[in-house]
Amino acid sequence: MSGQRQEMELIKQGSKLAKSSKQALKRTGTILSDKSSSSFEDSRVTLLLFEKYRIVEMTRFCVIFACQILAILQYESSFQDQFEQNFDSETTLLLYLIFFQTIVAITLTLTSYQVLLAYQKKAMIVTPQASLLESNLIYGLIIEVLLMIPSPTPFTQRIKVPFHQRYTDAPRYYYVNEILTYLLTCRVALLINIALKFQAFYSSQIGRLCRLYSTDFDTHLVFKICMKDIPGFTLMGLFCAGMLLFGYSMEIAERALLRDETSFTNYNVGQSLWVTLITIATVGYGDFYPTTDLGRISMAVCVFWGVSNTSLFTAMLYSMLQAETSEELVWALLEKANVRNIMKAFSQYLFVRIQKLKLKASTENKNDKSNYKEQVDLIQETLKAISQMKRQYRDIDGEATMVMAKRKFKDINNMFEEQISYLKESKRLQFLTNINFQYCYKSNVTSDQKHKQSSPHIQTYQTDDKQSKDEAFFANLQDNESNLLLMDFRD
Repeated sequence: MSGQRQEMELIKQGSKLAKSSKQALKRTGTILSDKSSSSFEDSRVTLLLFEKYRIVEMTRFCVIFACQILAILQYESSFQDQFEQNFDSETTLLLYLIFFQTIVAITLTLTSYQVLLAYQKKAMIVTPQASLLESNLIYGLIIEVLLMIPSPTPFTQRIKVPFHQRYTDAPRYYYVNEILTYLLTCRVALLINIALKFQAFYSSQIGRLCRLYSTDFDTHLVFKICMKDIPGFTLMGLFCAGMLLFGYSMEIAERALLRDETSFTNYNVGQSLWVTLITIATVGYGDFYPTTDLGRISMAVCVFWGVSNTSLFTAMLYSMLQAETSEELVWALLEKANVRNIMKAFSQYLFVRIQKLKLKASTENKNDKSNYKEQVDLIQETLKAISQMKRQYRDIDGEATMVMAKRKFKDINNMFEEQISYLKESKRLQFLTNINFQYCYKSNVTSDQKHKQSSPHIQTYQTDDKQSKDEAFFANLQDNESNLLLMDFRD
């Protein structure tokens, strides 16, 4: 029994020791709860807040995109069912869903800017005491909230806005929800802005580099990097977004002209897409054009979109066709080879003419100079052509091209020399480290041997004459060179 009690006591003591060790190893706080003040940025905290900001933005993107889809479905169903009203309850349900999603999107926008403000505080972009109203984020917040406020609601479902058709003065009308859906299409620009935040260039590390070089870290910078890295996909995305945005907004604006108080006719969607296409391409054939005020506003904005897209496309083509330094050198060498071949052909022709002239002079009368005048003129013209080719051959490289090429090759050589110097320095330090390691290892072995010799169980002794011959060398090397060389780091 006494043995069992002792075992139980030992088990209890072991469990207490394990709990005490776990409590000792347990962290006193988390990354975000660390209240120690520091004048430097904590990359762990900023990375965590930045990823939290991206998660909120992804959720906001999904909510806004779903709201856009529901708004399109609601508009199409309400326009087709505006007189019969067979699906009035379903349309009302869609309006309530759109209204609820708009409120959620605005709430997520406020949350997103709060997280972004916390990130900027931890990154020391703004002061820790700054609020959202005191920072520059308030302007972006106001713009995004204003873009999301216009939304069709169940409270404005049957309210009409009358107007007169241009050129015919016929009475027409819009529903308020149609105008709100027309304004809701502007959220496409907001979706593009959020989509840029999910590129590989938009990260916490790049933001730290931008702060290091005092560069603004925003979607404008990401757009410029995308235009430089993936210009084709970027322009294609902008073109498709413009076609959808302005094509559908023009459909909403011009579709009201095809109905009266009792009936309506179907609208050709291809007409809106065609007008949008020729406007973005800055062609403007004039076969179709908007006649309503909303349609003209949409096409006026589309003109600026098209001019910007066309300008970016032209710049992309120019950069793609711009010759690089290596290509210019290749072209110069090819042109020099071509000129050399032409000079060779002229030289052969000149040699043949001179030989023919010599033969003719030996066989005919030397006093008759009229026969040689034509041959001499041809030889003189050939000499002039050869001299011109020589000048062209010398000037074909171009001074600017050769200077640029020499500078490029010089930079490359400097980079190689710098890398070679780093490798040599690393090799030297590694060699010295190996020497120190060998010295320490031999010292430990020698001390162990002395310890064994001095123990009472071993009665053997070792004299100084039988010690290692390299021990004095390693000791001298450590005292005189190794410590100083190991501290000699080069930039």
